[in-house]
Amino acid sequence: MNVLIVASAPETEYDYVRELAGQADYIICADGGTRHAAACGIQPDLVVGDFDSGKRPDVDTETITLKPEKDDSDLMCCTREALKRGADEITYVCASGGRIDHFLSNLSLLEYLYEQECQGRFCDSRNRVTFHGGGEMHYTADPAYQYVGIIPLDAALQGVTLRGLKYPLTNAEVFRSQVITISNEAAAPEYMISIETGRALVIESKDK
Repeated sequence: MNVLIVASAPETEYDYVRELAGQADYIICADGGTRHAAACGIQPDLVVGDFDSGKRPDVDTETITLKPEKDDSDLMCCTREALKRGADEITYVCASGGRIDHFLSNLSLLEYLYEQECQGRFCDSRNRVTFHGGGEMHYTADPAYQYVGIIPLDAALQGVTLRGLKYPLTNAEVFRSQVITISNEAAAPEYMISIETGRALVIESKDK
C-alpha cells in the first residue's frame, strides 16, 4: 500500500502534493498537516497528532490523539501507524522548511523505513530524497530533476561506484566531512549507485 503522509512544515507550493496524493492509496495528516491538505482540497483518511500546530479535524475523519509530552514526533507516530496498516511505500510531503531539527529528524525516517523493509521517499517542490543502505541500486533518470547528490550518513562511504552519471566513480571513498558527490547529473536513461560499505541519502533535485 502506497501511503502519503502530509506533515506540518511551512509550504506554499502544492502542485507536487496534489500529484502525489493522486497516486496514494491512503493519506495520513500529521497534526497541522491538515491545513496543507485543506489547501490542496485533499481529504485525509487519518489524522494523527497532539494538535499543538493545527486544529482538530471534523468528526468525519478518523483521528488518533497523542499526548503532547511523548518521545516520538508526530511524524514518527504517523509512520508507525502507516506500517501497522500495511504500508510498503511511504512518501512524506510538507516536511521541509521551518525548524532544522524537525527537518533533519524527518529525513532520518527514511533510514527507519529501510530497516522496516518499507520503501520511503521525501518530496518537496524541488527535491526527492531516498535512502541508500549499501549494495547496488538502480535509478531511472527523471527529466524533472536535473541533479543527483549522494550525502554520506556514515563518516565515510567505502567502494562507491557510479555509472550512468555525468561524473562517474569507481571504488571511491567518500567522506561525510568532504562530500564530493553532489551536483551530478544523469547521463543515461538509467544510472547505478553502488556502495560497498556505508549508508547515504540520494537526493534528486532541481533549480527553481
